[in-house]
Amino acid sequence: MEKELVIDKNNFSDYFFNVRDHKPEPGQIMAKFSAVAVFGEGPEKTDIINLLVQDKAPQAAAVMQRIHAARVPDNYRVCAEIAEDLLVGLTVEQVQKKEYEFVLEALYYTQREFIPKNDPHWETIQLLEYDQETGEYRARIDI
Repeated sequence: MEKELVIDKNNFSDYFFNVRDHKPEPGQIMAKFSAVAVFGEGPEKTDIINLLVQDKAPQAAAVMQRIHAARVPDNYRVCAEIAEDLLVGLTVEQVQKKEYEFVLEALYYTQREFIPKNDPHWETIQLLEYDQETGEYRARIDI
């Protein structure tokens, strides 16, 4: 009897490799995880607020995209909402406590069998394959 594989927060990085830090291994595909996330209170939001009050909105949007995995245009929208809240008179403490929703997107290299089945948060993107007979590159997207 085959034991069912359990992937959780303790072993996730053994099966899913962030595309920013890794190159694909043979047989791996690209998997995209998407979900609605909440940008809540914490040092990460303090960093964004500090960038915005220093008139560094492009840098704040880049941090939202690169570090917090906010997809475009949500990375800009969250920064704009925070800046607007500060401009209309909310204190930094009030903005720190306010929650801002955004869509998080993260890309990983993994084996096809490790991707959860029938989970709307996951989609697979077949990496380019070179067909020697036709001389063409092909990609396949499964949703």
